Amino acid sequence: MEWAISVVVILMASLLKGMTGFGFALLALPILTVFFPMQALVPAMTIFNLATSLYILANIKMKIDYKYLLPMLLASFIGIPAGVNILQYLPERTMELATGISIFSLSMVFLLSGNKEIPESRKKKPIVFAGFLSGFMASSMSIGGPPIALAMNRKGYTKELFRKMFALVSVVNAVIAIILYVSKGMFMIFSLKFAAFLFPVMLIGSKIGDLLSKRVNQMQFKRTILYLNMLLGLFIVVRILLQH
Repeated sequence: MEWAISVVVILMASLLKGMTGFGFALLALPILTVFFPMQALVPAMTIFNLATSLYILANIKMKIDYKYLLPMLLASFIGIPAGVNILQYLPERTMELATGISIFSLSMVFLLSGNKEIPESRKKKPIVFAGFLSGFMASSMSIGGPPIALAMNRKGYTKELFRKMFALVSVVNAVIAIILYVSKGMFMIFSLKFAAFLFPVMLIGSKIGDLLSKRVNQMQFKRTILYLNMLLGLFIVVRILLQH
């Protein structure tokens, strides 16, 4: 039953990322943590994130201005090792609780601030703190997307620029995080089996999501997912607090 549910979850999560450029772990983790431990899931989610991001990059040919990308990447390099250490040493129950709170809070922030405009002067400034927060959250909870997605969304980036910059940051963060997981012996056999078994499902979802990205009302779709994630994040928090 757990693996059957995982197939559906990974399919929907990769479809979401194929459409919007982010949200894979944001959708998958709240459900999968019911069945599997966080320390095993996060490395597997990182592999999926790397693969889906590479797929997006292969399908977007537009050029980007790296002077806006590099500050974000450099900041994320500082956050990644801190996140790996948190995942390694923080108790499982505490990690799940932090993940639930983060998912609920970030979903609410997206919903409340998605339509707000910021001054033009701020739009031209590079994204730095969001890069650090993304690296930290990506390596500790595998949900590094929301901080950068929120920052880029508020700066008014076009859909294709948004997706390509996000995918580039995700690829770099995932590679560094995987290297650190391996060096610290944090890659469990389960993580590799989980990723290998569901890899074809992820490819199918990514392909469908990429095809649907031009046809579906993405704003309404993202809002629906965010409402769902608020409920799922709240569900994780309540479930952990009620455990003895």
